[in-house]
Amino acid sequence: MKHSAIADLILNNAFELYGQPKWTFGKNTCNTYEVFAEKIRLQDGQSISAQPFIELIEGDENLTLLFSNWFVKAAVASAAELNTKTQSHVTLSINLLPLYAGQENFVQDVLTVLEANGMPPQKLQFELSEAQNLNANGIENLNRLHDEYGVGLYLANFGKGHANIDLLTEVHFDGIELDRSYAARVPEHEQACRLVVAIQHMAHTLDLKVCAKGIETQDQFEFFEELDCFKGQGYLIGEPMNMENLTEYVYAHALHAEKG
Repeated sequence: MKHSAIADLILNNAFELYGQPKWTFGKNTCNTYEVFAEKIRLQDGQSISAQPFIELIEGDENLTLLFSNWFVKAAVASAAELNTKTQSHVTLSINLLPLYAGQENFVQDVLTVLEANGMPPQKLQFELSEAQNLNANGIENLNRLHDEYGVGLYLANFGKGHANIDLLTEVHFDGIELDRSYAARVPEHEQACRLVVAIQHMAHTLDLKVCAKGIETQDQFEFFEELDCFKGQGYLIGEPMNMENLTEYVYAHALHAEKG
């Protein structure tokens, strides 16, 4: 597909937002969810997967900036609406492309969107994508959002792509999110279990929280819970769902007064 056609899809709000809950181990509650551009609505009313388009967007700087600007605005607006409907204080987690984080006006753009929707910065967290490199300006922007305004920062898909350990010395992350490939191998694969335990110990030493992604079985859930991981995410907990269904899920499972 031509880049101009993808740009038209973005400008015409054809991407549909879905959310997937994150479960807080030990508290039996969901107080955070990750937002996705999961599907694309076609003119004939049908929907198709957005993932092939996201991969094209990640490989093009202009599309990255256009999409990311739309995505953050749409995600924050939908989160504000969800919290109003459920009378809760759920934290919104957005997968952030590094090229966008490195833009000169990134910090002000984020703050403007939050203010326009009446959403506190502390109820937003970014999961830094491994799909692109993060430049020095991006590091400065993220640290400013974190240190001055309280926006949460997680290194997404830890152990994959550009999500390398060096970033932990430069960006003021609150935690790391294990790539789903780790969950797929526990608890059956002994060496994988040892590796996950070592990562958890490293994170604890660095005062970082750990979120385990890709949890699909009860055995996997119990493994990460016993390891004292902070949060878990996966189809066992809740699959990506449209905002209407996510609203129902949050209403049923969120502790309304708890901070994410």
